[in-house]
Amino acid sequence: MILDGKVVEQAYLEELLSLRRGINFKPRLKVLSDGSEDSRIYERSIRRIAERLEVEVVEDEEADGIISLGKREVEIPPELDIEGLSPENLGLLVHGKPRFFPPTPYAAIKILEFYGFNLEGKTCAIVGRSVRVGKPLSLLVLMKNGTPIIAHTKTQSLMSITRQSDFVFLCAGIGEHFGREYFNERSVVVDISTVYRDGKIIGDAKFGEVKDFVRAITPVPGGVGRITPLVLFENLFRKILHG
Repeated sequence: MILDGKVVEQAYLEELLSLRRGINFKPRLKVLSDGSEDSRIYERSIRRIAERLEVEVVEDEEADGIISLGKREVEIPPELDIEGLSPENLGLLVHGKPRFFPPTPYAAIKILEFYGFNLEGKTCAIVGRSVRVGKPLSLLVLMKNGTPIIAHTKTQSLMSITRQSDFVFLCAGIGEHFGREYFNERSVVVDISTVYRDGKIIGDAKFGEVKDFVRAITPVPGGVGRITPLVLFENLFRKILHG
């Protein structure tokens, strides 16, 4: 089963349009970019969605929310940090009281829920430990009553861990590394990584080898990455509507 992000994207956009109708002014989103290729691609996605949702994207003016793309280091006030990755916002997530949901981890959960998968009581291997994805994803899994196991490229017996898990979230960023030997026929694989290699975008799974073997898998591109920028706008709208 292919967990197609395009279908989820359309349904999610309808949810966001409903939220947008409750706001009687044009929201402003400030985008700060480091100018890298990854950041430019992400910013194009953000601007495309912003146009659809009637949100103004600005660079220097005051805004209702701020996102910093790539490795640009800026200090963003926690109440405007719509990625939810500031120390204060991550602390709120640890306490189960998130102000904002980190976009990529939340997008991964959103896709699973759309297709009817429930994490409660399930073992969830998370291969990756970044502040942007792996660590906050483990907290979201806990909020769903799942059992997260955080692993990484230095983890011993990694293959044994992933093979025995119900859900496997790949966010190591190592590109087409995980073949059939890392999974079983009941595995649900959420490939979060986006790796640029030889002019194309790939994930961490060997998609062609794995897709007909596991129970379900997200494609790259066309999976989690289609949902991630939408989460920014949910965070933005809920911040405006509920403070």
